[in-house]
Amino acid sequence: MASYVPLRIPSIRSMLPFPTMNRLLSLLGVFFVFLFTAQAEPLHVFIRGGVKTHGPNAHEHERFLHDWTKLLTERGMEVDGAMQFPTAEQLEKADVMVMYAQDAGNITPEQRPILETFIQRGGGLVIIHTASVATKPETSAYWKSIIGGSWVQGKTKWKEGPMNLYYVENERIGGGHPITKGAANFRLDDEIYYDMDISPDVRVLATAYTPKVKDGKKEAPGGKANVYDIQPQMWVYERTAEGGTKPYRAFVSIPGHLYSTFELPQYRAILMRGISWAAHHENLDEYCKPEELASLTYPPGGPSHPAQERAQLEVHPDFNMTLVASEPLINKPICLNWDPAGRLWIAESPEYPNGKRGMRPDYRNQEWKDHGGLDPDPGKQVREGHDKISILTSSKGDGVMDKKEVFYEGLDLVTSFVFYQDGVIVTQAPDILFIHDPGPDGKARKVEKLYTGLGIHDTHAVINNARWGWDGWIYCTHGYSSSEHVTNGDGSKDFGVIGSGVVRFKPDGSKIEQYSSKGGNTWGLQITADNRVMWTQPTSGQLLMQTILPENILARGKIGNTNSYNVVINSDKVYPAMSWDQLPYVQIDWVGSFTAAAGCAIYDGGAWPTLWNGSYFCTEPTVNIVHQRFLDPKGSSYTWHKQPRPRGNGIRAQQGHVVPSDRSAHRPGWCALRSRLLQPGGDSQRHARPRSQ
Repeated sequence: MASYVPLRIPSIRSMLPFPTMNRLLSLLGVFFVFLFTAQAEPLHVFIRGGVKTHGPNAHEHERFLHDWTKLLTERGMEVDGAMQFPTAEQLEKADVMVMYAQDAGNITPEQRPILETFIQRGGGLVIIHTASVATKPETSAYWKSIIGGSWVQGKTKWKEGPMNLYYVENERIGGGHPITKGAANFRLDDEIYYDMDISPDVRVLATAYTPKVKDGKKEAPGGKANVYDIQPQMWVYERTAEGGTKPYRAFVSIPGHLYSTFELPQYRAILMRGISWAAHHENLDEYCKPEELASLTYPPGGPSHPAQERAQLEVHPDFNMTLVASEPLINKPICLNWDPAGRLWIAESPEYPNGKRGMRPDYRNQEWKDHGGLDPDPGKQVREGHDKISILTSSKGDGVMDKKEVFYEGLDLVTSFVFYQDGVIVTQAPDILFIHDPGPDGKARKVEKLYTGLGIHDTHAVINNARWGWDGWIYCTHGYSSSEHVTNGDGSKDFGVIGSGVVRFKPDGSKIEQYSSKGGNTWGLQITADNRVMWTQPTSGQLLMQTILPENILARGKIGNTNSYNVVINSDKVYPAMSWDQLPYVQIDWVGSFTAAAGCAIYDGGAWPTLWNGSYFCTEPTVNIVHQRFLDPKGSSYTWHKQPRPRGNGIRAQQGHVVPSDRSAHRPGWCALRSRLLQPGGDSQRHARPRSQ
């Protein structure tokens, strides 16, 4: 039997002379103490305050100096401050200078060397509201060169009052800039500046609408914000100063006119992040409280948490409404279907509305003006799409979805899907795709192009709402983005024009045709239990149509101006639960009526009380309602009547962030509602059902 002798490895101490070893240990000790001290070194901040210059609650510069010195100290920073510009000795100790004073932008010739020495070594600047103002014309250009933009006497304007703050990067791939990552738009009472002199090199983080109008347009009453102009209200600026050793950073926030703004938890989080970013820190949340970070997604004045959204809705007393799925599990749901196993399949479209076509080319170098893209690059983008088909399940069996599997990811502006064989057929203009052949992991492995060439010039008006027909065709509604030449997948067969109205196609890629033509933007379809093709189209002044004679029948012998459809419901007055005093949220056409109605659900009966048989449901996102009417047979089609309460509405929202986008009926007796909360997505899926069920 072999024996083993332990191998003795000499220690470092035994290999070195004793004095050398002691010196080495001493040096290591000094190194680790230095390293620990460097890591634990607090952030040094200087607050440049100033005298109060306005009425109560406005321009509280001295109060800010006092309160935020205490607040930042409590958060772990070393804070100094003064009512005037700091001395060289004071600024030498600072990592970041926070400036909030009426005269802060008037940097005198004596102060400039102090400031320039500070930024040459990478010192950070946080500029709040009045500090962006250079009240002396000779200082505006200099201040712009330091912070990226400045007030200009005789040009820049202001507007106090309610405003909506829009973060421009929070939907981008990766979440956008770390200062505003995960932040939702919100409404506040403060002040905007507009027509400032801003460098094209700044990175705009947030914007607001201004009262400016286009030529020939009327100003809004009382000088309110209009829809024609949007300008920066937050930005960052980073560069290396002349003679500098590292880049310095400036974060600028125009909000801050009223002191109540500083008490908003979501605004505090942004300022805390801005200070950390200006100091070149990696963890921007290090000085934020958990409740402040939580308020970024669901801020006061912004979207409600999905679990709290129900309290913001007026629901008909005969119905219950329950939350089925919400963010962060899902993101911008646009279509749903249940499979035989009871799983909820959804199409998610974070790419909407720009997709890989990118932002508008005329916004090049002003990408912040276009909020509709995951990627800020204008023009067509060569990358994978981020839209997907997902499968949701409830692990507890309570109907609340808490698990998600992705069946396929890589789509671009998907609008709808239906089940077919071992997968789904997806509408995604300009294509219709068959996605199938799931592998062991449940993900689809094959994508076949069935049709291509569908219209795409307006992503609001493309093919949508795929539904199986009783005849084995798949029916869809289609908007006004028409196409002269729609072909099969390989382009070998041209099926001609496909445009607004209802279209249908065969699932094998052999035929697509216009089923019912009607100018307008059509978005909502249902084929009833007795095979009636019903569809929603609001933009023509007519809400609900039924196809009576398909186009292929009319083509055999059309007489005069005979249409393929009958108008069942003309658009009439809507009754929202609230009014809008901000013009960006006011309807711009068919005002007071249906201008963006979407979805079409006809309840055929069998589960709800018979009172509700023949109900038609649609949504109207511009006034935040779900509309309902009863359909009554009349000849070969229908007429209608309304319920007495509440003027034909099944659901009304009491806050503007609830934007229902689609309706569809499902067995056994549920009606599904896709609801989208405005930025940063705030998506939820709800089901309504009569209380008696």
